[in-house]
Amino acid sequence: MSSALLLLLLLLRLSAWSSACSSVSETITVDWRGRGDFSTVQAAVNSVADGNREWIRIHVKPGSYWEKVTIPSRKRYILLEGAGSSVTDISFDAHAHAGIDHIMRRRRRNVSDNSPTFRSATFTVLADNFVARHIAFKNAYNAAAAGERRRKAGHHQAVAALVGGDKNAFYGCAFHGFQDTLCDYQNRHYFRRCIVTGAVDFIFGYGQSIYDRCTVVSTMPPGKQPGWVTAHARDGAGSPGGLVFRGGEVVGLAAAGGGGRTFLGRAWNRFATVVFYRTRMGRVVVPQGWQAWNAGTDVSNVTFAEVGCVGPGSEMTGRVGWEKHLSKEEVKRFVDINFIDDGWLSKQP
Repeated sequence: MSSALLLLLLLLRLSAWSSACSSVSETITVDWRGRGDFSTVQAAVNSVADGNREWIRIHVKPGSYWEKVTIPSRKRYILLEGAGSSVTDISFDAHAHAGIDHIMRRRRRNVSDNSPTFRSATFTVLADNFVARHIAFKNAYNAAAAGERRRKAGHHQAVAALVGGDKNAFYGCAFHGFQDTLCDYQNRHYFRRCIVTGAVDFIFGYGQSIYDRCTVVSTMPPGKQPGWVTAHARDGAGSPGGLVFRGGEVVGLAAAGGGGRTFLGRAWNRFATVVFYRTRMGRVVVPQGWQAWNAGTDVSNVTFAEVGCVGPGSEMTGRVGWEKHLSKEEVKRFVDINFIDDGWLSKQP
């Protein structure tokens, strides 16, 4: 093959790649010190035109932004970008006094149903085609600094982020809370190299998501009952949905001596689906691994599975007898990117 033909093929491939990726049409800057276009994240979101069809970057300068932020469904194609999840965060301390079962009783699919759990979210995205990079979302209600309040009032649902749009992706982000930290509410989502901290049902919802090389940190205090990493549900046996953890790790909070113990998950309903694939599991994981919870005695449709996991918490001899043993074809269906992606990831900016 001639060098000219090789060069032509290379240019064609580069052209195809460039056309697949989207570019940012505008950048809006947020700076709490008043040195940007806006001083709050919500004001920047509000400035995006309804029905927007071009990617707009909202760049948030370092700082802690104490506010509740909502990206409504009519404001699509937003790229929310921080300067790093350790130096840029959106924080608030709202909370609820109702369990996640309350959502199920109040028609779970309607975010506007006035559910106190939903209303507690620091950050809510309902728009399709949303990307977040290098920023943290925090709910400070159950923070360690509020220990005295926790002892008096107990723990309540306090969501850091509710993710409900389709084709939403998070890169290098962090989600910090205690109970119900990340509401992976519904639709398809992708999380890459993110950190999620919490103790009780701290990744929950009806989402169909892949967590790629993410770090999951249990903050359940030592000596307490075990916590739960996930609480997932699906509408029915044939409905889409599932939380897939590819690589990454499940660990305890180092500052608390490794943290208290945790289950990998409990079934929010009898169609719950959670898969851990080649994940490193610390000693924080309890031997049983899973709980049936709302599935009751009928766990035939619950898909809780671990494949190729390592670490002291991955020992399978003490696991519940009803944990699923997936075939090679079933494993491939879950861990392949096609589980969530029909091409939308490559079209992000």
